[in-house]
This record gives sequence, structure tokens and C-alpha cells, in this order.
Amino acid sequence: MAEEFDREAVPDYGAMQRLDGRVVAVVGAGRGIGRQTAHALAQAGAGVACIDLDRPAAAKVAGEVGGHAFRADVRKEGDVETVIDAVISHFGRLDAVVDIVGASEGRPLSGIDAPFLERTFELNLYQAVHVTRVAADRMARHGGGAVVLIGSSAGFASLPDQIAYGAAKAALHHFARGAASEVGHRGVRVNAIAPGYVRTQRMLARFAAGQWSEVERGTPLQRAGTTADIAGIALFLVQDVSSYLNGQVILADGGM
Repeated sequence: MAEEFDREAVPDYGAMQRLDGRVVAVVGAGRGIGRQTAHALAQAGAGVACIDLDRPAAAKVAGEVGGHAFRADVRKEGDVETVIDAVISHFGRLDAVVDIVGASEGRPLSGIDAPFLERTFELNLYQAVHVTRVAADRMARHGGGAVVLIGSSAGFASLPDQIAYGAAKAALHHFARGAASEVGHRGVRVNAIAPGYVRTQRMLARFAAGQWSEVERGTPLQRAGTTADIAGIALFLVQDVSSYLNGQVILADGGM
């Protein structure tokens, strides 16, 4: 007997890539990956809440994308509560959060002390825990949503003078998986992106031309990443086309 023809319904894949009527908060929207992510989301139809410690920078990006600017120091749990509620009050809803905040300050093991460790983990892990907890709770009350965190390839492999930063990002990767397991049943997906060497302003200031050439030679794609490369992945992770991705850490390093 011939097998019955496949009658499974075919979704509108183009519509699944649109974000019309949805609201996405970008934490750390004022520059680099955050700014590019705000543009990517706006182009897909989303209303964009641009959150940054630097309010003028957030306002500039919000002006570019037709969004709204908010100031918050997300290292402070109270600020996170206040700003997420302010976003919901302004837009009437919240469907996703992309948290770009983080920075590395290179030190060897011999140079690590308690204040440095606290700074590193506060900026690269603790704030992401606050943002995820608050945003996931608010979104779950209204049907669900998505959280995207930014980790690092340093959380997978040991890089020179990045032992503390790498440890914080490795912990962030683990947190993303654990949070996804805990809030998935409430309709909230949590995923992370782990960029490799990306030409952000901070990295361009740190690396000489010769170092970038070395990165390019060591990368199968023969180039370093761009902020737009990472923004594109963030966009994908909040779209419905990625609706079955949860608890994943996507390593975006050009194959290095």
C-alpha cells in the first residue's frame, strides 16, 4: 500500500520571522551589539525598549529605531525591577529581553583579588540573573516570552588573562540552561549566545592590527565577528522560527 502523502500543515515561515506588535527590551542598547540588536528587532517590526546605564546613548539608539529609552544600572536588583515594570507600563507588554551587558578586564591569576572578582561577576553574571528572573516572571504572567543572554567563547576555552571573565561566562552559560529548564513550562525560553572575537569598540581599542590579523588567520571563516553577526543571532532567538530552541548556548566564533 502506498504511503499516504504528507498532509502536515505548512506554517507561514515568513510570518514567523516578524515581530509586529511585540515589545523587546535590549539591555545595554547604547552601543555595539546592543545598538545593532535594537536595529535588527525594529526592522522585524518590534517595539524596542532601549535600556542602558548611559541614558543619552540609549536615547540616541531609541531615536534611530523609533523606540523608547530607559536608564538603569542592572547590577542593582531594584533598578531591574523598576525598569522592567517601566517598560511594561510604557508599552503595555513585554515579549522578550536581550541582555548584552558584560565586559572583560584581563588579569592573570596572580592579579586577581576580591574586589576584581566581585566586579567581574557582578557585571557578567549577577546582573543577568536579576534581568532573567524579573523579566521571566513578568512575561510568564502574560503568556510567555524569550530571554537572550550574551556569554562568551571564554566560557568554553581558557583564554590568556581571562580566567575570571571566563569563569563568570561559564557560570552564565550554566545559568541559562538551568533557567530554561525552570521557566520553560511557564512559556518562557532562555538561550545564550557565546561570541568569539568580535570587533566591538572595546575590543578594537584593546587589540592591535596584528592581533586582529592573527584572529583572522585562526578562524575558518578568515574574519573576526561583527556586532551585526551577533545581533542577527539574537533576532533569530526571539522570533517564532526558533520557538523550539530552549536552554541552548550558541557558540558564534566563526568556527574557531
